[in-house]
Amino acid sequence: MLSDIERTIGESFQARTKYRRDRLPVKSGDLVVTHKVYANPLEVAAMPVPKLENGDGVWSVLSRPRESIAEGGRLKLAEMSQILWAAAGFTYGGQRTHISSAGVTGVETYVIVRQLEDCFAGVYHYNVKEHSLEYLVNIDPVPALQACLLGHGDVSPYAAVLAFTGLPKRIDDGAASRVYRHLYLEAGAAAQSATVAASSLELACHFGTEFYDDELATLLQVDGVSEFPLCVVSIGT
Repeated sequence: MLSDIERTIGESFQARTKYRRDRLPVKSGDLVVTHKVYANPLEVAAMPVPKLENGDGVWSVLSRPRESIAEGGRLKLAEMSQILWAAAGFTYGGQRTHISSAGVTGVETYVIVRQLEDCFAGVYHYNVKEHSLEYLVNIDPVPALQACLLGHGDVSPYAAVLAFTGLPKRIDDGAASRVYRHLYLEAGAAAQSATVAASSLELACHFGTEFYDDELATLLQVDGVSEFPLCVVSIGT
């Protein structure tokens, strides 16, 4: 049997997060905060109510190419509303639109804006309860994004970048060994929903998981430990 030193990081992670008979974790039942809300954002941008009916069929949307290059245009606020709802909003039944492995999602969504209708450039947090954007940082984000996103090409034509972060403490109750598995799966599901929504709106998008972690965390104003970036989706016209 291989020791942790002999294993790769991935092999060690997989082995140490296995469930085994008679060794399952016990849930405490403690209440947790299900989503973040900022007390004092620079301002709050209300978004149009997302459309929950009609639209293109799921099969036709899934069959379209999704990795595409933006041409530099401005994104409509209604388009961002649809994409954010699809990625991380609430359904009619009060569940989150993306799958959640542990019942409570550990994923938060941020929007790094270059050109979005009725919004300043900078960094926003998606307040899922209010379906609004909380304005956190007033900057031109392109230099920082260009520096920290790897293999992404030129980011300047994209109107906005969605960044999905993970908060392991939110879902470690009874699932401590599996928390990171849950986070990666949920962020991937949210990103997939975002790309499908963007494709249905005939927008350009690009999915990415390669970035300088600490630099992206600094841009989002998260500490990189209790909350850290997992993946990004760039959206453009």
